[in-house]
This record gives sequence, C-alpha cells and structure tokens, in this order.
Amino acid sequence: MTKASITTGGGMLPRPQRMFSPAGDDDSREEATFRRCRPYSTRSTFFWMLVGVISVLVGSATRGHALPVRVGLFEGEELPGDRNFKPLPPFNSSLSPIILIPGIGGSVMVEKKSAMRVWIRFYEATFYFQRFMWGKYNSTTNTMDPLPGQPTTVPLLSGFGLDGIRNLDPGVHWPIYDFLLEFDAIIKVLEQQGWVAGQTLFGAPYDFRQSMCWEPTISGLRDLVLKAQSSAGRKVTLVSHSMGGLVVRCLLAKYPALFTDAVEAWVSVATPHRGAGAKILMEFLQGYNLGNIVVKPSDAKSLALEAPSVYELLPFEDYAWVQAPYTALTMNGQLQVYAVGKGNVSDAYVTPLREACRTHSRFLPPDGTEDLEPFNEELYTLSQQTRRLVANVQLPASVRFYNVYGVKESTPIGVQFGTVESWADLASAKYQEHTADGDGTVPVESATGHGFTEEGSVAVAAHHLALLQQKPTIDMILRAATESNSSGSETAAANY
Repeated sequence: MTKASITTGGGMLPRPQRMFSPAGDDDSREEATFRRCRPYSTRSTFFWMLVGVISVLVGSATRGHALPVRVGLFEGEELPGDRNFKPLPPFNSSLSPIILIPGIGGSVMVEKKSAMRVWIRFYEATFYFQRFMWGKYNSTTNTMDPLPGQPTTVPLLSGFGLDGIRNLDPGVHWPIYDFLLEFDAIIKVLEQQGWVAGQTLFGAPYDFRQSMCWEPTISGLRDLVLKAQSSAGRKVTLVSHSMGGLVVRCLLAKYPALFTDAVEAWVSVATPHRGAGAKILMEFLQGYNLGNIVVKPSDAKSLALEAPSVYELLPFEDYAWVQAPYTALTMNGQLQVYAVGKGNVSDAYVTPLREACRTHSRFLPPDGTEDLEPFNEELYTLSQQTRRLVANVQLPASVRFYNVYGVKESTPIGVQFGTVESWADLASAKYQEHTADGDGTVPVESATGHGFTEEGSVAVAAHHLALLQQKPTIDMILRAATESNSSGSETAAANY
C-alpha cells in the first residue's frame, strides 16, 4: 500500500485529499489571543521555530514563482486545479438526497463565539479537551452543561453540515490521518457520482455528548430531512454511522410519520442497535478515548461520567443476549461475574461501574479544583428510558433498510480482572478482554440485532472507523440511494 491509496475490503479507493475547515485554522485571531493567556511549552516553541524554518526554505525555493492558492470546498468556491478531482456531473434531480449522520465523537466541535475547532485537536489535545469538552450534568435540563466560566461548544454546521463530518482535523496527515477521515471518502465518491452539497447531499453533525434523543438534535434532524426532501423533490436516504444509528432510532420513535412521508431508505453502518460491548464498560471503569490516541483515557472517563449519551450506549438490559457483556473479578476469595441478564430487565451488570466510581474525582481547569464525579444514578435511570424507547421501534414498510457491519476484528464482550482488594482497584487494575466477532467496538450480535426487515446486508472485514472508507460500504450506500432507479444504480457502480 502506498500513501496515495487506501486498501479496502473490495478494492482501492483514492485517498481523500486534505479538506480545510473554516474553524480549523490554528492561526485564527481568537485562538492566537487565547494562547497568549498561558505560557508556551518547549514543544510549542520548537514547533513554531520549525514552521519558520520551513517557511524560509519554501520562500527561497519558490522565489519568483507563484504558489497555487488552496481554498476550501464551501458554497460559492471552486475546486482548485491541483487536486485531481473528477469534474462534477450536472445536478441530477432524480437522485435520492442523502443525509450523513455521524456517531459519537464524529462531529467537529467548535467554540461558539470564535468558531475555533476544539474537537478533535491533536496539538495540545489535553488542554482543549478539558477546557472545552468537559462539562457537568444538569439534572434540571437533563443536559451536559459547560463548566463555570467555560465557553459554549457547538457542532460545526457550515458547508451544509458536511464540514462538520468530513475530516475531524484537517491539519493532520498520514499515517494517523486515516483515523480522522470520518465521512470524507464517502462525500468524495457521492460528489463524483452527481450528488451536490446543499441540494442532494447534507451532513448532520450534533453535540454527541448530549442524549441521543435530545430534542435539539432530533428536531434539527427532522427539519433537515424535510429540507432535503423539499430541495430535491423526493424522499431522503439516511446514512448513519455508529451511535448515529441510535439517533435515527430516536427520530423514528419521536416522529414515525416522518419516515412514511419523507424517508426512502436507511443505511445503518456499524450501529450498536443493542448497545455497545465491553468497551463501554471500560469507559466507566478506566476510560476509553474513543480511539483518539492523544486523549488520555482518564480524561475521556471524566467526560463520560457527565455525558448522557455515554450512559445510553450501555448494553440493552432487556435484550436476549447470546454473548452477554460482562465484568468479572475476584474479591474476598470469590469469583464474581456481573453480566447483562438474558431476557431479564436487570441492572446488576452496572454494579462494578457504580462501586468503582464511588470515590472518583477530577481536577478542573484552570486552577485544579477537585470535583467529585461518581457514577450518576439519575443519568443511568434516564439512559434506561432511552434504551426502552428505541428498542422496539418499527420501520414503515415503505422504507428500505440496509445494514453494514464489521467482522473479523476481536471485539471485547467481557472484561476479566484478577484479584482486587476493593472496588476502587478496578480503576487501575490489569485485566483481560474476552472477545467476540465484530468491528473491534461493536459486536456482531448488537450490529445485526436491529429488528428490521433487511433490503440488503453486508459484512465487511474492517474496524469500526475504517468501515466508512470501505468500497462495500460505499457500494451499499449507492445501491440504497439509487435502487428505485435501476439505470442510476448501474451508472453509479460503473463510474468509481
């Protein structure tokens, strides 16, 4: 494999080029002002010295020659000539409009006032994560609110929502660039096949820390479906990834008539229809950084304990699991196993989470004030209500359902600790994972436990995030969006 291509389960896709976000410029005035409020580290000083040296060298090498101007792909702007994009076909009103819905961690988040990108950031990740992504649960509004004195953080909605889901950190390149691609490859192929941003192609970023059934998220998605339908003059195809599929289930639970009137098809990619496996248990026990290698697991845990959505990702208690998620440990000489009950509504499996977090605390920026942060019983109760709400939703017969899920990746389903002296030891004790088939995050049992009649289904040998870059996934999306028009389907399949 070369740096110019991506190996997929069904062939080679062109590596998506760097995309620029209006909030992604590290030299924004707001951010520059913000940086002056704290001392520079040795690392940051060296970084900017290196940037200066490179600038001098580039200036010397290109003296007398004009450098190409690189612009973003936003409304009113043209494609630069040095990107080797295929010319976009003319607008085709016969295509089903597509709305792309990301999962947890899959939306670019920006500081509301300055539009400075704060998630994801690889440079000084801890600083931005603690100061902008941490929050405190508000039991009155059932939301995660900013910490006192903390700016408000919102999803990036520019570019018809596509900028907020295309590439989570445009400044990062290969080899860690692939982790951040999100919907980039899918957007490129759809644009090449005739979908047009703002007419037949839309993104739906949202604040993934809030409940997946949070009214601003659900009503916003409902309005976007109606807008897309009106713009294209036909029903919409929804494409969801991971927790985005549970957001769609919330939309279906709250607005079932919308699916009959305005939705043509739904492509579910890597959705934990019955909750996540053991990784979500470890989020509460020791922290799980959502695959972001620069976020500390302990910092991710501090976000999780206040975020409604993370509690909602816990395994569905009343689902008849074949391989039930569990935590096992030995205490006082006895082996104790806490598993999700098979067919029985039981919360015994959260006992280790509840007890291990009982004395958990974090230190808040900027002065290090200690904040007690135990397992939130109210949030857990509300999450049970959400799981019951979305568990048995019915998809109208008029909506075609397609399922894409990952296989052949070891996916944690159980966590086995050794001997511990107390519950608090689980926060740092070594453990072994017992695995099942899946995409590394979502077990096959949950990804296929949707309860709907499938129009199409495909198992792809890829991990959770890489599924969005695989050719079989994109083939399924094209099939779903063009299946009612056979000639359109043939054209789409032949041209990329």
